[in-house]
Amino acid sequence: MKRIFPAIARCLGLGALATSPAPADRLRLLPVGGQLAPVPQPACSHASFSKAGVVIVSYFGLEYLRQCLDSVLHRTAWPNFRVVVVDNDSDSATQHYLRQAGANEPRLQVVFNKKNLGFAAANNIGLRLLDDCATLVLLNNDTIVPPDWLGRLVRHAAQPELGLVGPVTNWTGNEARIAADYDSITDMERFARDYTAAHTGRIFDIAVLAMFCVAVRRDVYQRAGELDERYGAGMFEDVDYAETIRALGLRVVCCEDVFVHHYGMASFSKLDPEEYRRLFERNRASYEQKWGRAWQSHQTRRP
Repeated sequence: MKRIFPAIARCLGLGALATSPAPADRLRLLPVGGQLAPVPQPACSHASFSKAGVVIVSYFGLEYLRQCLDSVLHRTAWPNFRVVVVDNDSDSATQHYLRQAGANEPRLQVVFNKKNLGFAAANNIGLRLLDDCATLVLLNNDTIVPPDWLGRLVRHAAQPELGLVGPVTNWTGNEARIAADYDSITDMERFARDYTAAHTGRIFDIAVLAMFCVAVRRDVYQRAGELDERYGAGMFEDVDYAETIRALGLRVVCCEDVFVHHYGMASFSKLDPEEYRRLFERNRASYEQKWGRAWQSHQTRRP
């Protein structure tokens, strides 16, 4: 794991990330760390909130998935949503957990693939099942969400000039990454509450929204279509979809008043560096052939 992270950073053109916390430190599970604040309750009826649908692709990483689902199902303030988890042939422990969770939670639907279909294909399966939802969200299984995450994303996505919206985070490869200092879920929620309150309404255009968390209105999704499955296991489907959204004349924006914790590359960090490099180069070539121009490496936020 120590070898792969600098190699990944170099592939992405992000030399600064090579000096980020080592994967072993970043991927250490956050403890709860004390009493969580009560989740705000809606002031009006459930029916007055549009329905949102969340797709989570599962591939091993049970400890991360458990934290992710717990936060989505039990810490989300937006009252009208449902979740589809698409499992890409994980281990038996992960599948057992998902079967139990699906049996006990009416808002949760679980799909079990017989093999790993890759990131885009698995997300497409989930998106097809959310035909009753006005806002569609893709969320990585190595994330933890604070209470106001979904409501803020839904409200931003509803703006007619915006095509794809996403949060700021503690870890990603571009300008969506902010300096974040916390060491527990309780502290993360407190940090998220303070940071987003201080940045209410602030958005900025961004070249790419990494798909650890993105939201799109149903009408935009219907125009843009599904994620391109040519990218296989993953990488470049986020760049590709941002291009597709902009080709519709819509904006791709990062929302400074939405925060999501992201462990970052919990699945890809298991790949051998050379295997990762081959996947990266193959998908970059596919992207450049499709769009007829060279890929531009991600940019990090300026101090």
